[in-house]
Amino acid sequence: MFHRRTVLSWLVFACPAIVLIALPGCDPPPPEGREVGNQAPEIVGADINGTPVRLSEFRGKVVLINFWATWCPPCRSMIPHEREMVEQKYKGSPFVLLGVALDSPETLKQFFATNPMPWPNIVDEHRLVARQWEANHLPSLALVDHKGVILQKWTGAATEEIWAEVAKAVANAEAP
Repeated sequence: MFHRRTVLSWLVFACPAIVLIALPGCDPPPPEGREVGNQAPEIVGADINGTPVRLSEFRGKVVLINFWATWCPPCRSMIPHEREMVEQKYKGSPFVLLGVALDSPETLKQFFATNPMPWPNIVDEHRLVARQWEANHLPSLALVDHKGVILQKWTGAATEEIWAEVAKAVANAEAP
């Protein structure tokens, strides 16, 4: 025969544990870090006008971070395709291309005058963000999902493989 106190103890201690075990999708978030599978740490910088830009502004969207420079030929060759992706294919989708440019604001202003890039670009003249993200070669790219988790990292010009991964991540972000 159970005592009332035993039943109450069981309800107070066992029931919450059972509920926590039974809840689906309640895994703790991955640790913060710059490796694939980690929660992406904050990126903070400013654009060519000094306006702050933060990675966290884009939570809920897939973000392709592109570390690039105006003096990098492979980086420059990617711009027309990136422009097409941003202005046409992913327009209105939960997708953002975030440039991190290893140039001065003045150099970028001159470059943007003849090479419009209709997506946010952080000025990383002193390579602080690039060093933090270990973007030692240009271009370097990182794909962050809509929940802020790093899905992939690449070095070298964007390929169809990269854009296929972007498409999967965007489809996942749009799924109910």
